[in-house]
Amino acid sequence: MSWDLYAQDFPPVASVEDIPEDFDPQPLGPRDTVILKIRAVLPDVDFSDPGWGLLRREGWSIEFNLGNDAECSGVSLYVRGGGADAMEVVDSILHAIGARGIDLQTSRFFTLEAARKSFGTWQDYRDQVVAEYVPAPKRGLLSRLFGK
Repeated sequence: MSWDLYAQDFPPVASVEDIPEDFDPQPLGPRDTVILKIRAVLPDVDFSDPGWGLLRREGWSIEFNLGNDAECSGVSLYVRGGGADAMEVVDSILHAIGARGIDLQTSRFFTLEAARKSFGTWQDYRDQVVAEYVPAPKRGLLSRLFGK
């Protein structure tokens, strides 16, 4: 389960609904160049597979899907875990690659302020779902027999 964002060349419009039907996005550039731009702000990101990157931080991670083509048309980001600085890192990635992102939870363009709220809402939902599937602790024989 992850908080997801898709980044590419989007037009300078206020909302996703305002993207013209005939808009043709430009590629972000050669995949190797996009990787170099990401590594410029995140030198510890692992791109041993050039189509998939992984950044691990304390309490959270981001997977990057750049695709298999030599020319990179967009980047999908999958944020897992939780941390106060995860959205700041996403913001730095978008600036580094020169792209705009769509928060796939809200279907709105990424802004740092809105993403912090969206990420928090997603974490609350994730915690609720996980809690529903965590088995109750097993009671010992004596507590079952004596109701304690």
